[in-house]
Amino acid sequence: MSLTHIELTFKIITETKIMKNYKLYILISLLVCSLLGCEEVSNEMTSDFPQNYETTYGIRQVLQYDPLNINGIDVADKFDFFETVRFNLQFTEGKMSKLTYYGNEVPFPPLNIGNDEVLEIDIELNYDVIPNELRIKDTEMVLFYYVNGEFILPFNLDCSSINYKCTFVNIN
Repeated sequence: MSLTHIELTFKIITETKIMKNYKLYILISLLVCSLLGCEEVSNEMTSDFPQNYETTYGIRQVLQYDPLNINGIDVADKFDFFETVRFNLQFTEGKMSKLTYYGNEVPFPPLNIGNDEVLEIDIELNYDVIPNELRIKDTEMVLFYYVNGEFILPFNLDCSSINYKCTFVNIN
């Protein structure tokens, strides 16, 4: 072996060790950054957010699922009565406390209660399950599922092979 071969071999070994050290430094740096950058997600509202208020939700879409349409077809714009469906949520001390649903012209359950009726229910949001469940207070009766800031109401009518899913969004 010539001297240049030895020098070249030493240089390659040295650069390989340096590269391994850089990889180790980068890995440790990323690990430290990820640990420092983690923030615990909380369902609690911040103190500057209003603690007592009311907000209104309306239908964004009504999907109809059947064996031929497994991804659903939006039928909300096919029926005028879906435009009138609304409910109010009352927040007390930063938590959902009361749901007020106004009767409208939806001709089938679970959305019909009569045109002049008002339904007021004490409610609670269960964060312990996913999706979160909006329940009648102190019962297991689920009114809506809460997913990504929207309320979901799955239901079906007389035909068991056709299912529906109403999605309500905040309209305030």
